[in-house]
Amino acid sequence: MFRSLFLILLILVFENDGILFPQRNEYRHYDQLDGLWTFVREPKNSYGVGLENKWHLVDLEDFENATVMPVPSAYNDITQDINVRDHVGWVWYQYKFYASKQDTEYRTFLRFSSVNYYALIFFNGYLIGNHVGGHLPFQFEVSLNFNSLNKITIAVNNTLSHDTIPPGEFKYLHQTYPSGIQVYPPGFFELTPDFDFFNYAGILRSVYLLKLPKSYIKELKIAAYGNGNFSYRINVDTNNSGDLNADIVVTSLKSRQRVYEGKGLQADVNIPHVELWNPRGYGEPNLHELEVHLINNQTNQIIDIYREKFGFRTVQVTNDTILINEKTFYCKGFGMHEDFELHGRGYNPVVMTKDLNMVEWMGGNCYRTSHYPYSEERAYEADRRGIAVITEVPAVGMRYFTKPIQKLHAQMISEMILRDRNHPSVFAWSLSNEPASDSTTARNYYSDLITLTHSLDSTRPVTMVLDTYYSTDKVADMLDFICVNRYYGWYANTGYLETITKSYIGEIYEWKRKFQKPIIQSEYGADAIAGLSQDPSIDFSEQYQVDVLIQAHKAFDFLRANGSLAGEMVWNLADFMTAQSTSRAVGNHKGMLTRTRQPKMAAYVLKKRYETLENVVIGKDKKNKP
Repeated sequence: MFRSLFLILLILVFENDGILFPQRNEYRHYDQLDGLWTFVREPKNSYGVGLENKWHLVDLEDFENATVMPVPSAYNDITQDINVRDHVGWVWYQYKFYASKQDTEYRTFLRFSSVNYYALIFFNGYLIGNHVGGHLPFQFEVSLNFNSLNKITIAVNNTLSHDTIPPGEFKYLHQTYPSGIQVYPPGFFELTPDFDFFNYAGILRSVYLLKLPKSYIKELKIAAYGNGNFSYRINVDTNNSGDLNADIVVTSLKSRQRVYEGKGLQADVNIPHVELWNPRGYGEPNLHELEVHLINNQTNQIIDIYREKFGFRTVQVTNDTILINEKTFYCKGFGMHEDFELHGRGYNPVVMTKDLNMVEWMGGNCYRTSHYPYSEERAYEADRRGIAVITEVPAVGMRYFTKPIQKLHAQMISEMILRDRNHPSVFAWSLSNEPASDSTTARNYYSDLITLTHSLDSTRPVTMVLDTYYSTDKVADMLDFICVNRYYGWYANTGYLETITKSYIGEIYEWKRKFQKPIIQSEYGADAIAGLSQDPSIDFSEQYQVDVLIQAHKAFDFLRANGSLAGEMVWNLADFMTAQSTSRAVGNHKGMLTRTRQPKMAAYVLKKRYETLENVVIGKDKKNKP
């Protein structure tokens, strides 16, 4: 578990602002620091050897066990060393560079897109900040050396415990026979994640050296509705440079026409006859661009520019449906993971593009970022393609509902919304996946977080993904719509295909009857080992996965017709790695695709369903009851 030195360092406070995506333009620049970084691994579960011995002051490349590690990537699968793959504890990264004297006029920031799980950032020998939690960006201002080498050193710890989000079970193991033989060596421990995916760690997404004007645009909040109502709020770092203002231009990227021009750091206006952003199958995903010119009022000079793509659209929820632009939206979707061979959860534009191409190939219009926010590049691509997204905070498997954990959970929610609130593709926030929401303490815990989320963003509904039962759950009534995970024919009644359809109909109908909210079947499916063929079907065969889907789809058609189902998301888009388990044969194999993104038999079944599923209003025959 985290040692005392690690806990002491948590007193260093981190405040996250300036969350804008890196951009090169007339006034902004950046260096992308991706590549091979020096890498050193401490002994597993160490007390913090590197921190105690101040490794941030030395050149890590001189260490005997130093190697290189590609950034971005998880470090786990890069070597042939089992101790690297299964490492728990501290690892160190280091990168050295010379700064150009042409950059003396800029303010410089180190921006990390994702480091998992806990990171301490040192720059030129000084601790400049820390960050808790993977999958979300953070940055710190730095002062460059222009006459000598600059050195970035990062200490990363992937240990999970009751005090982390997501949590894990950490315990030391002891067993001694009467003969004196000890089964476990001294200090042996077991770390069991409270989630079903591999705990990939390291610098998972790109690192940037941002070069910004002395006074710059720090934050940009956009709200754009289907009726043309439009507002923006600009937060600037003035650097004591006096009175600043902004010139604003909004351009339709489809027509290339300017639809609004204005002045000021904030405004609320109406833009008539705007082209709406729509999800796939419901119209075109029309995008607009907001261009901000930050002006010094004393000199009337432009000092910064930022451009952000956004879309006009409205999300509403009734008792039965989710409406996007006042049209009933039925989610034909996927759960998925940022997971691939070799680089684990590290960002790869090739894999991202292939994944989204396969979502479109199968006729999907929706996915959930299970179980953490995905890369910013993927959010922009979802905007462009018209794929609707439920973005989920990294709170999977929550079992401990304490005030410190709630505070960390709230920070992650805030960071998630700050990062993704301008994306029209993001139509809802998910605050957890499969928490112990039948616990008495869960209700107050999540009540506060739901209120916080609505206060940070009143334009989107809030949901959670539940695996409890309608009769015992204590949070569902507070949500705007409900997501339910269930695996009939797999974790329940394995092999009894004839029970699947009625099981889904019966349970979803009861969720609907009790809570009177839209319900999405957010996970269902079965494992299938690619190439394992068995007829009649048997568990783990490709035929059995197909049979489970077919029986579930019969239920979904029935529920959709009587207004009890607002969407369906198969689990999973592609096979992915997990921790070792006798129920997992080199990972989870519920994917429609293999881990290398080749279709299984089930992919063609889902493709046919999604392509032929009509975009009709659900609940057309509410008399049709089970």
